[in-house]
Amino acid sequence: MAPRDDPSAAGSLTPVSRALPLAIALLLAVVVADLLTGGSVLTIIAVTLLAAVAFALVRAATVLARERDSERAERARTELLARSGELLGSSLDPETMLSRIAELAVPDHAELAIIDLLELDGSLRGAVVTAADPELARALQEVRERFPLDRASSHPTAMAIRTGEPQLRSEMSEEALREYTTSDEHFELTRRSAYRSALVLPLVARGRTLGALSFLRMTSLEPFGPGDVALAHDLARRAALGLDNARLHTELRRAEGRLEAIVENLGEAVLAIAPDGNVRFANQSAAELLGLESPDELMRHGGLALLARLNVTDERESSIAQEDLLIVRALAGEEPPPRLHHVVDRAAGTDRWLLTRAVPVLDVDGAVDFVVWVGEDMTAVKRQEMRERLLSNASKLLGSSLDVDATLDKAAWAVVPELADWARVDLVDERGGFEQVAAAHRDFEKVELLNEWRRDFPANPEDDRGPWEVLRTGRSIVWSSVNADDVRAYAQSERHAELMELIGTRSVLIVPMVSGERVIGTIELATTAESGRTLGAADLEVAEELARRAAIAVDHARVHAARTHIATTLQRSLLPPRLPVIPGLAIAARFRAAGTATEVGGDFYDLFEARAGRWMVMMGDVTGKGPGAAAITSLARYTMRTVAQYEDDPREMLGRLNATLGADVERRQICTAVCVGVVGVDDETGAVSLQVVCAGHPSPLLVGSDGVVRAVGRPGTLLGAFPEGRWTVSEVSLTPGSSLVLYTDGVTDTRGPEGRFGAERLESLLTSLGPLEPDEIAGGIDRALQEFGEQRDDVAVLVLTASGEAGTATATLVGETAA
Repeated sequence: MAPRDDPSAAGSLTPVSRALPLAIALLLAVVVADLLTGGSVLTIIAVTLLAAVAFALVRAATVLARERDSERAERARTELLARSGELLGSSLDPETMLSRIAELAVPDHAELAIIDLLELDGSLRGAVVTAADPELARALQEVRERFPLDRASSHPTAMAIRTGEPQLRSEMSEEALREYTTSDEHFELTRRSAYRSALVLPLVARGRTLGALSFLRMTSLEPFGPGDVALAHDLARRAALGLDNARLHTELRRAEGRLEAIVENLGEAVLAIAPDGNVRFANQSAAELLGLESPDELMRHGGLALLARLNVTDERESSIAQEDLLIVRALAGEEPPPRLHHVVDRAAGTDRWLLTRAVPVLDVDGAVDFVVWVGEDMTAVKRQEMRERLLSNASKLLGSSLDVDATLDKAAWAVVPELADWARVDLVDERGGFEQVAAAHRDFEKVELLNEWRRDFPANPEDDRGPWEVLRTGRSIVWSSVNADDVRAYAQSERHAELMELIGTRSVLIVPMVSGERVIGTIELATTAESGRTLGAADLEVAEELARRAAIAVDHARVHAARTHIATTLQRSLLPPRLPVIPGLAIAARFRAAGTATEVGGDFYDLFEARAGRWMVMMGDVTGKGPGAAAITSLARYTMRTVAQYEDDPREMLGRLNATLGADVERRQICTAVCVGVVGVDDETGAVSLQVVCAGHPSPLLVGSDGVVRAVGRPGTLLGAFPEGRWTVSEVSLTPGSSLVLYTDGVTDTRGPEGRFGAERLESLLTSLGPLEPDEIAGGIDRALQEFGEQRDDVAVLVLTASGEAGTATATLVGETAA
């Protein structure tokens, strides 16, 4: 566009340039008129020469003026483009950019500039109006807002946007203005402002039409011509690019602001670390993770420098070397997969579980510009998982033994090293003292140091900072930090202090073991420099729950021990305290109780002297277990012992026992039995005469001296089942070397992979054993049963062997009730 003092845009002369040739011509005219009055030839020649000189001067002046005007126009064009270039390179916001674009041509190249923007919904918005007359700009801006242009109209702005081509209106009549305006008020404003000429150019950037830029001249300036279009088009192209850049820059800043706000408020820790180890960006979560107050403080420390104070392990608590850390690997150009890390800040003693990711960001040359590291805090999840796993495992361990010392030893090891680096359990003993019953340390060699500590330097009952205080109050004690002064104040001697320093305690929890309303002991948990952690509130909750479960387990173990002692004592009372010496017989016995050690079984055997020097051997099986079975067993034994004092016939003895057991019709007591009456010994042969009577019990097996095995005795009625019963006496001669084996159904009911042990397998076993000593036969049966499978019922075995001598007896109780 031509400058204000050269409005034609066709290189026409300025008023001064036009006046110079005219003045020269007038001067020559005066000279010529004067010379012509002389009339000489010389005069004519002179006039001719002067005319030629005048013509040459006029021509030279015209060319010079045109060159000067052209240079001035080019300088104005260059200045305009330079200003637009500077505008393009700025990072202004879009609204400011619009104003600066409109101001480029006003007032030097146009008297009015308007920028209309294309909205997302397709409508046009008069965004900016700039004019040499501020009042006109304000009035037109108001009209544009009240009466927006119709994109489908014939207005030059609408046409430029629709076609993408410049719209030149060199002259605009009132009819044209009437067509272009949107209202009477708009028309009146344009007519009053003397609109004369317009040049409208589309604003196109990246193939997208953003709007239109309109320049207008009034009657005081030459109208726009074709020569103005190229410059205006170039200016519009640059203006569109500048506007688009401003929009992109604003959107980028907004996006960065939103992203930064999001990242700042993320619960995840986010770091951007440069290859030199400096932190370019950090959010508040990252600062808090490292125990710092703000991201600025974190960035001052430096990323890699802060790594030195961290102890990083994997899920299995295996240490991770610094070169294997995700940040270091990403800085080397790798893209490592996410990993779960346990991060311990050795300086602060805090620990967190982090799901970490590290992604390298490359520059244009493909080198690592920085690494984005994200750490998602999984501490709450992992601690809950650890709590549940630890307590679950501890419960299993505590329930796996009913021995108090073994139970508490497992309680100590249940928390090492997952929760603590070392642990000890102290219990109140029977005298009211305090005794260490278990100790554990992640370094197994240091367990002996813990033992020495408590053995040589027991807890001081007057100390209000240790186990005795917890024992008195029932409240936990927390030492979140143990320093050298604490060690010196607590130590009872130099060796005591040395032991504590060797163990290296950093923090301690002492929690009570509460059973009902009694504190029966304490559990002490501690961390050391080895893990770098300190114990806190979350650990205290787990420790107290562990102590509560340990106390319950101790109570159960103690109750079980008491019940076992009672049951064992009762069980032994139902068996002969020792086997008697019966003439002519060698005797051996085995007894193995089934079920728990607290249950009293119903199997029994007895050997007692009867009337007139005879002996009675009895084996029975009472239905059921527990105190009821024990009562029936006792009743059966002592009934038979009493009856044997005045009855000789085993059948009469069983009849009396049957009547006794069936006396209470509503509560019949069922019992099986086999009775063997020892009648006498043949002095010459050493054979022992026996009478065998079975009452619902398995028949005894006779192992002959030749190794042949056979059952003896005939089946008879169960005792207590019916008011009357029938029993048969079988006479047996037990020759020297032969044995009679009595057993309960617990022997044959033992279960193994092949089913029941059974009577046939028992006979085969006795056949393979042959005529051995009674203790060898009884032991052989017991071993075979244990090797075969699972014991389902009490096992009782009694072996009577004809010895040919005065008689011997051996008895063994096997299993948990053995003495």
